[in-house]
Amino acid sequence: MSPVTVTRFHRFHGENIVLSEDNTVAYRKESFANALTFSEKPLQPKEIFLVEIEQNETGWSGHMRLGLTQLDPHTIHESGIIPKYALPDLGLKNIGSSWIYGISKACNRVFQYNHNRLTSLDMLIGENNTVRTGKGHVSLHMLRPSKPNLGISATDTFSRVGIMYIPTNDREANMHYIINGEDQGACVKHIPYREAPLHVVIDVYGTTKKIRIIQLYGVPTLQSACRDAILQHITNKAVSSLPLPKLLKEYLLYKS
Repeated sequence: MSPVTVTRFHRFHGENIVLSEDNTVAYRKESFANALTFSEKPLQPKEIFLVEIEQNETGWSGHMRLGLTQLDPHTIHESGIIPKYALPDLGLKNIGSSWIYGISKACNRVFQYNHNRLTSLDMLIGENNTVRTGKGHVSLHMLRPSKPNLGISATDTFSRVGIMYIPTNDREANMHYIINGEDQGACVKHIPYREAPLHVVIDVYGTTKKIRIIQLYGVPTLQSACRDAILQHITNKAVSSLPLPKLLKEYLLYKS
């Protein structure tokens, strides 16, 4: 059996970020800023990097910012100053090497494209509702909210927000957001993806307090696969009524 591939956050991050669970969970411990995180490894063409919002905090304005950068996290760390914000510190001051936007409640289908044509994600969907990505097939349901709530917005808890880039030729690519299973279209075009590796950058900003990477690649444990299947059909409150031992209920709620 091939080794399990775990997608993690980079060990270099903003001063208010606390990483846990093998660097797959990022939590902003205070304030609303100094919460930049990066993917541990560069994103590959057509690879999806997906996070779930686990906790929000009222009293702030704005939400998580997400994008791609050709700036190496190690180099940023060695400079002695990790930017306070993704915007404007990375996105605007490094035009041509970083492409970052804020995720808002109005984000679903916010970017304009031809609705008469299939989106890139639609064209990647194969049999049995699986998506053909750059690192293998992914079940479409994994891209959707873990709770059965059709009214969930992009910035709500349990919302799943992903990013990918799709080459359009041998030099350029388009960046796409995938929000709760829906491709938002090409929000940035003509990214020179061959010039330097592209890391995912996430600013756990404003009301967004805690995010978790959803593991799309590799072989999940039977236990985690069962948890994903159960949580697709019940709410958090319903977990307490299940005829299961306390430890298993805590596992379903990510408390153990």
